[in-house]
Amino acid sequence: SLSIEGIHAIKEEELLGVIGSTPGQPYSDFGVTTDRDNILALYFNEGFPEASFSATADRVSAAATEQKPEAGGSSGSAKGNVDKTQKEKESKTEIEQAEAVRLMYHIQEGPQTRVRRILIGGYRHTRPGVIHREVHIKVKEPLREGDVVESQRRRYNLGVFNRVSSEPQNPNGTNPEKDIAVLVEEAKRYTVAYGGGFEVQRLASTTSPTGAQIEAAPRGILEVSKLNLTGRGDSLSFKLRGSTLQGRALLGYSAPNAFANPHFSFQATAFAEKTRDINTFTEDRYEGSVQLTEQVTPLTTVLYRYAFRQVRVSNLKILSEEVPLFNQPTLVSQFGVTWFRDSRDNPAEASKGSFNSADFSDADTNVGSSASFLRFFFQNSTYYPIKRRFSFARSTRLGLLVPYGDTVSLTFPAPAPGQCIPGTAPSGPTPTIIPLPERFFAGGGTSLRGFALNQAGPRDACTGFPVGGQAMLVLNQEFRFPMRLPFIGTSLGGAIFYDGGNVYSRLSRISLHSMLPAPTFALQNPALPAGPTNVPVCATNCTNELNYFAHTIGLGVRYKTPVGPIRIDFGYQLNRPLFVIPIPCPSGAANCQVGSLGQQSTRLPGFQIFFNLGSSF
Repeated sequence: SLSIEGIHAIKEEELLGVIGSTPGQPYSDFGVTTDRDNILALYFNEGFPEASFSATADRVSAAATEQKPEAGGSSGSAKGNVDKTQKEKESKTEIEQAEAVRLMYHIQEGPQTRVRRILIGGYRHTRPGVIHREVHIKVKEPLREGDVVESQRRRYNLGVFNRVSSEPQNPNGTNPEKDIAVLVEEAKRYTVAYGGGFEVQRLASTTSPTGAQIEAAPRGILEVSKLNLTGRGDSLSFKLRGSTLQGRALLGYSAPNAFANPHFSFQATAFAEKTRDINTFTEDRYEGSVQLTEQVTPLTTVLYRYAFRQVRVSNLKILSEEVPLFNQPTLVSQFGVTWFRDSRDNPAEASKGSFNSADFSDADTNVGSSASFLRFFFQNSTYYPIKRRFSFARSTRLGLLVPYGDTVSLTFPAPAPGQCIPGTAPSGPTPTIIPLPERFFAGGGTSLRGFALNQAGPRDACTGFPVGGQAMLVLNQEFRFPMRLPFIGTSLGGAIFYDGGNVYSRLSRISLHSMLPAPTFALQNPALPAGPTNVPVCATNCTNELNYFAHTIGLGVRYKTPVGPIRIDFGYQLNRPLFVIPIPCPSGAANCQVGSLGQQSTRLPGFQIFFNLGSSF
């Protein structure tokens, strides 16, 4: 049986809810100690800092006719001290071996501490109302330990304080009503960070649709930020990142507790970026966006955003007749919402848990966009530990672009014989398509490792350079295992991976077929001999749409660092299809235009190598 004495402020039913040593349960010293901790935690959280606990247990004989009292049990106080003697240990051992015990818990509640006033101090630039808003301690209410902990957590989450505390003044005084001193120590408002490095990227060639080259360049990073910009916990930051491969300048503003709600935060950004990670074109992007972030649960977040951007493309690797189609002015005015749930144990290098996200956005000509289209992107990644140090990871990514209104899908009709020779392409009205920079591209160390960076999917029917697609399906599976080497220890690991999928021209063209028919070629005029005006051109299977399911296998090496693994991946694509490209001009040839010598078929390189920092997915 169990008896509880000394309770007045808390109902017995509430105490029984945190007690495990109930009638019919096995008796143990550990169980009593656990009950003590739970009971004292309940009292502390109701404002009883001096509550104490003790326990006694009497052994009951099997016949229940003779009782032999045995002093023992567990005791505790607000300071968590328990006195144990050798005699008590022996008594508890006997009790544990008995058939039944009569257990009694003795509680001394002590006085309840209540909050008289909340005094805030230590701030210089922060507005007092911002600190008050983060304090969950209530005047005239008990001083609950849970409220104190939550108040400190919320103030730290503002990101503008080095140290916070919440302590009662004159804690040893006899007055049960206490003034609570809420103190903060503000962090430095200005921070400057800078760094340098060496950037290595395996990029597709800008002169050949199948070539790839490793390019390296120094990189510089500069960040300047000001915390607590207006005294509301907000911040302003300016970031510069530059190299010969990519450049970006970003100005960002962030404010927590939007609408005086701790679950919402507000962000505004403006940035300019120049990249050449897609060899079909060089991209200059100018974008401004506003975003509202809602923390629904500790694991679930929802983002609401609006973005307006202008993207300019240059150095297009297409026929001059196609420039009006692909070089249309790109203005995107887009509303979107993103939901994600992250339960990974370590986002930088997960071994268990899952990551799920769904993104939906709408760009419309009625709000300033050059084209009208819907965009949907979904990702599901799961991670499974195996034994102690092995793990299996998998990921599925699906992306869709759906044009509407006057915007149409980019089609891939077979070019007429000789159409891809410069100066022979037919002219006509230029339709509105989803802009080239907004289309899906894939390939590289974080998606399909059988392709060079952004080389998967449909290609221009005349030049053979990638033009992206309106649908994307990427499947990744990876088995990760440890590798022990002298002087390195457990920091080195390996992976065996499989990647499947591709970028597709549109949703209806998603296919699981692994092979495509090869293109065939014939002279422009088969009745005449080959010559400068009668060159080989594609006759059948000439679209370069390449809607097939690519299969890639490979091996990887990972080295653990505090910011994520350094990865080297070696991938090989098993089913590389043939596609059409122009016959290149001989080196040093004068007056030779690309495509003037006719067409031929080729394949992408099967073997790829990638150097990356961070997890593959």
